[in-house]
Amino acid sequence: MERQSSATTAIFNAFAILEQLSLGEGSQTLSRLSRQLGIPKASAFRNLNALEQCGYIARDRGNGGYVLGPRILGLARRFSEKDEIIAAARPHLMKLAASTGETAHLAVLSGSDIIYLDVVQGSHLVRAVVHPGDRIPAQCVASGKVIMAFGDDAQLNALLEARPMKFTSRTLATETTLRRDFEVIRARGYATNVGEWIDDVAAVSSPIIGSGGKAVAAMGIAGPRSRLGPKVLEKLSIEIRCQAGLVSETFLTLRGETGGSSRAA
Repeated sequence: MERQSSATTAIFNAFAILEQLSLGEGSQTLSRLSRQLGIPKASAFRNLNALEQCGYIARDRGNGGYVLGPRILGLARRFSEKDEIIAAARPHLMKLAASTGETAHLAVLSGSDIIYLDVVQGSHLVRAVVHPGDRIPAQCVASGKVIMAFGDDAQLNALLEARPMKFTSRTLATETTLRRDFEVIRARGYATNVGEWIDDVAAVSSPIIGSGGKAVAAMGIAGPRSRLGPKVLEKLSIEIRCQAGLVSETFLTLRGETGGSSRAA
């Protein structure tokens, strides 16, 4: 019990140090942090040492004090990026849900999974149910496959090396079938999932393209297979590609980035 309490205190202390360093008061010494936060010097030193080793803080070469490190700044940038994607995509998700009656969603890649950042429920009584924060294996849903197809080669290789699992009889679970599917996705600009995750669910998704022409997220719709057959998904892909292209342009503008066409070919 004492060990758990000690660990909890160390975590609280570490977050307190990060918050103190984030106030923009320049580099701060061990003595100053210990005094301002009420943390014993020995404990503060251990916290600082651990945070420095992990890259969340760094030493100021000028006076030896502590400042926020590159990893914490990287976390902040990624959080800001997700927030900007949500802001850019929200009105377009609402349009998709209203025009199709299906559940519209926005997703990003996290390891070999996708995470839903935002969801707008459709108007049909029988519809696909998904919630913000839900995680699903990327290999078997349209959003995951389209991010992989338009993402970095390293992401694709990592997925294939992870030995994709088979969830239904329709799941693509071999390197050959997945690579072939990604080639098709890149050629037409959208991905579909027809019973690859859950037998009676179908979906179509298009990438949101960031700087460098790589996918940073995906948006699309999902619903029952009985309503969303291959021909319907193909027809819906036109509007989804259009809306995703508009989100891509808005996202780049929010980040002050410009360049070539942001729409998937």
